[in-house]
Amino acid sequence: MDKILSVNLHQVYSMKKATVIGVGNLGSCIAYELAARGIVDELVLIDLYRELAEGNAEDIAQAMAFRSNVEVTAGDYEDAEGSQVVIVTAGKPRTPDMKSRMDLLEANIRIIKSVASNLKKIREEPIVVTLTNPVDVMNYAMWKLTGFDRRRVIGSAGMLDSARFRRAISRKLDVPVLDVEAYVLGEHGDRQVPVFSRVAVKGEKRAFSDEERKEITEEIRQSALNVISKKGGTVYAPASNTVNMIRMILEDVPGLAVCSVVLDGEYGLKDISIGVPVELSREGVKKIFEWKLDEDEKAIFYKGAENLKKVIKTVM
Repeated sequence: MDKILSVNLHQVYSMKKATVIGVGNLGSCIAYELAARGIVDELVLIDLYRELAEGNAEDIAQAMAFRSNVEVTAGDYEDAEGSQVVIVTAGKPRTPDMKSRMDLLEANIRIIKSVASNLKKIREEPIVVTLTNPVDVMNYAMWKLTGFDRRRVIGSAGMLDSARFRRAISRKLDVPVLDVEAYVLGEHGDRQVPVFSRVAVKGEKRAFSDEERKEITEEIRQSALNVISKKGGTVYAPASNTVNMIRMILEDVPGLAVCSVVLDGEYGLKDISIGVPVELSREGVKKIFEWKLDEDEKAIFYKGAENLKKVIKTVM
């Protein structure tokens, strides 16, 4: 009897549950990837439009009928109880007419305030992954408003920017993208920092001319708007890169990720959420790495941080 009880308890505690708040194009794609990859056993979808959540939940559940026993349901905030991870995509998306993600500030801060007030009511403290733009500001607001541990509130953007960086290098150098190791730090916006000083191709460091840096940086900055102007929004790339991060968290897979996290002295910064390299774990951010940047990279990084601090003051 004791052995059976032990097995049952192990099964309960090993169950993985996630909640997605906001299940439009991006949120529903994240939910589908979580189910399809077998990363979670239970998935709750929450949306202001209940029927949208219900429709997406049933659609995803039917898609999994020949693949897994994952339970996918629509629910409310009380149904998020027991989730190890809560993914927040709720908010107005960026449109082609917007020059910057900061154009979303006023509309989306109201939504984040509402989401945060509901998440505070959850008895256990989940890891919150924020995607609502401007993500650095919204992630900071989520941390401030929930009062959760700073290492459990993570903005998802740096890996998306890094994926775009890798694609740009791959095209420029005509090499397979999987041979490229490259990351983008800093603000998720115009002051993002492609870390050219750490780029490696097939494991070997690669130097870039000023002209190459300029061309690649411009391509990265325009990549999101190029997609948005052609199909209305970026979906697959942010979804896939976010689910990669969630897998690291739920499966405790060691690896490097660039996430927007609230700093408390790292990089000489405090009270700001900005993209930095981290190691993720079941506890959220296990370790923050302080990379040495070259002078140009450092200048852009701190300009971005200064800009974010100014914006945060206008909403908090």
